[in-house]
This record gives sequence, structure tokens and C-alpha cells, in this order.
Amino acid sequence: MAFVLRLDRAMQANLTRLVDRQLGKALVELAIEPSDPRLARHVHQVRKRMKMLRGLLRLMRDAMPRDLYRQENVALRDAARALAGSRDAQVCIDTFDVLIPPQTLAESSKPLPPVRDALVAARDQRLTETNPDAGVDNTAQQLALAHATLESMRERLPSWRLTAKGFKAIAGGLKNVYGKGRSAYAKAYASGDDGDFHEWRKQVKYHWYHVCLLSALWPVAMRARAKSLKALSQRLGDDHDLTMLSAALRKIDGVEEGVVAELEWRASRRQATLRGEARQLGGLLYAESPKAFCRRYRRFWKVARS
Repeated sequence: MAFVLRLDRAMQANLTRLVDRQLGKALVELAIEPSDPRLARHVHQVRKRMKMLRGLLRLMRDAMPRDLYRQENVALRDAARALAGSRDAQVCIDTFDVLIPPQTLAESSKPLPPVRDALVAARDQRLTETNPDAGVDNTAQQLALAHATLESMRERLPSWRLTAKGFKAIAGGLKNVYGKGRSAYAKAYASGDDGDFHEWRKQVKYHWYHVCLLSALWPVAMRARAKSLKALSQRLGDDHDLTMLSAALRKIDGVEEGVVAELEWRASRRQATLRGEARQLGGLLYAESPKAFCRRYRRFWKVARS
């Protein structure tokens, strides 16, 4: 996906161009029937676009009126939330399949197939039941709500106004998100809490989007950093998926405790590996102080614009 800021003075046009493009693609992807086999892929793609756009808003936050930022950030959050239920349920199945490959599932002496069947049943139920967070009753209504929310946002887009230009428009957001990611990294490894790792993952993704947006500053170096951030985000994403699977396993009725315990043990071992790899990557990517990081990117901007 083309998600890059142009290094010119037309910051307003840059912002609306990027937002309009992503909203337009998301609206096309949401125009799908709940029975369509491509539904899960479309929902995943739309949710990814919403995260990218929230990352863009965070980058430009200091150059946007406060009310405008809050309104549009909430709109993007609500659109993604409306689609969360069925996607999260599918993630549990996909994570189970990675943890227990088909051959292992077939050869295991443990009664593992009923566990997967229960996860599939839970997903199918989520497709038809109420999503209390979004206030909608089924997948069709979730798609309709997300579509209406994004359509309204796109209609408001021509009225957006920025209050700063050039690097000044992005400096505060760039520094703030990087700083939050650096602090979240330290907190996650100090506490070992699943929620803290999930929070770090969110900040890593926002920073990744910022690096992608600013790739024109120094394409080779920025692509290398973006690649490392993507690898870090994937490890933290897999870690979070395993946390979700463990929580889902504890809710399944009629499964032997020993089976659930073995699956949780497998999940915890995999999480330990993922967190070890993420620690090394995070230490390299968040080595600088936020002030030094922002100062370096300011120099990049000046050189690229000269």
C-alpha cells in the first residue's frame, strides 16, 4: 500500500490525499456480503487501514485542532471495533493451527480435535451474536456500521485544516509515539504482563507507520528500519494472539484440564521465544532518547528538502 508523505510544503494536500485513498479502499472492501468467503480477509484489511490512519493522525496531531483529532480518532476506533469480534475469533483458530500443525493434531494421543472444533463453533457463533462493544447484532450490521462511520468521515475530509507546515507539523507526533514505544518496551519487560506487551505492540505499529510515511527522507535507511519494525510487530502480534488463544481455551467447556494445560504450556514456551527475540529488536530500535531521535529526523528532513 502506498502510504508515504511527500516532502513538500503542501502538507494539507498530503494529509487529505492519504486519508481519502485509504478510506476509499476500505469502503470498497466493506461492500461485501457476510457469506462471502473473502470476508475475513476484507475485515483484516479494513482494520489494518484504520490502524494506519490512526497512526497518521498521531503523526499530525500537533498540527490538528484538538476537536478534529479527537473526532476522527474516535471514528476510526469505532469502525475497527465494530469489526473486531469475528476477526478475533478467527485469530484463535489460526493461532491454534500454528501451535498444533495438522500432522501433530492427527498423531497426538491427546483429544485435541474437539478443542479446535470448539474454537470454530465459537467463531461461528460470534458471526451471528451481538457485539456489545459496537452495539450491533450480527456481521451484516457490523459491516454496515463501519461503512457508515467511514463514509461520514470521508465527507468531512474537505473541511480538515492543519495549523502547522513542514517538519513542525509532524515533530511532536513523531517524538511522542517513539517515546511512548520506548517507555512501553521498558515497562513490558519489567512487569512481564500480557497487557503491557500488547500496549507496546500498539506503539510499535504506530511508529512503524510513521517510518513508512517518512520513507522519502532517506529511502534505503527508512526501509531498513521499517523492515525491523515490521519484524518486531509480527513477534509481538504472535505473542498477543497466543494470549488470546489461552484465554479462549479457558472458556471451553467439556475439555480435559490436562489438554488445556498442555496447550497453555506450548503457548507459554512459544511466547518466551517471541519475547526474547522482541527484546533484542526493541533494544536496537529504541536505543535513542526521544529527543535525540526527533533531532536526527529533523536533520533528515532538512537534507531531503534541500
